[in-house]
Amino acid sequence: MSGYMVRDFLSSPLRILALVLVAGALFLAIFADVITTYSPYSQDYDAVLEPPSSAHWLGTDHLGRDLLSRIIHGSRIAIVVGIAAVGFAVTVGSLLGLAAGYSRGILDEAIMRLVDAILAFPSVLLALGIMAALGPSLTTIIIAIAIGDMPVFARLTRSQVLSVRERDFVVAAQAMGARVPRIIFSHVWPHVTGPILAMATLHVGLAMLTEAGLSFLGLGVQPPTASWGAILRGGFGYIEVAPWISFFAGLAIFLTVLGLSLMGDAIRDLRDLRTAIS
Repeated sequence: MSGYMVRDFLSSPLRILALVLVAGALFLAIFADVITTYSPYSQDYDAVLEPPSSAHWLGTDHLGRDLLSRIIHGSRIAIVVGIAAVGFAVTVGSLLGLAAGYSRGILDEAIMRLVDAILAFPSVLLALGIMAALGPSLTTIIIAIAIGDMPVFARLTRSQVLSVRERDFVVAAQAMGARVPRIIFSHVWPHVTGPILAMATLHVGLAMLTEAGLSFLGLGVQPPTASWGAILRGGFGYIEVAPWISFFAGLAIFLTVLGLSLMGDAIRDLRDLRTAIS
């Protein structure tokens, strides 16, 4: 990234906010054990449903567990699910999109019909079906979200490849007898990564929302593991007497997803700026 692009990025308050929110979430997830004073699983029955105080900054839940500690440790689950699920979806979807867009013909039709079949199911219902079939676990959540997101990246990659494969440098590589894998990964792939990266950043946030929704329904990470959706589920029954439980868990989800959404927009804008400069 050139100095001009860095200055352009930092010139926008929204981009700076995105950087702070995303970096903050990563920092909390990585150093959760160092930052927190209480264990996220430690129960104190003398401090059940205690409101925010100097001892417990965000209060406690119905089992007397420190809410701040559970939210900070819950960021690990959200980030792991988001990055792993989207990483898997990007890898598989991009490979399918590269193969379909470059080969065309029967292979293109077969891959796109498979993608259309998956897209026929709403992503949340598809995830619910997979979770119900395989059982709730962290691995199952990642697989369920990845399968639902994979068609998006397959379609995006294919559309980008279709425009790049007709450019002069690709035609020249073909005329010189370069092998297909070399053309795809050395000449085509570097020119399609920008939109994919921007879309992936947005989908990390969507994956976090999906994980929180599944955990809220009891199909995600199981107790006593700290996750934002599970905290929301635990606080739902005490919304009238202890609203801080649901409020702070929801705020953590909102700020993280907001940061990722703004970061995705910033990456897209930087790509457009790079294209205009070149």
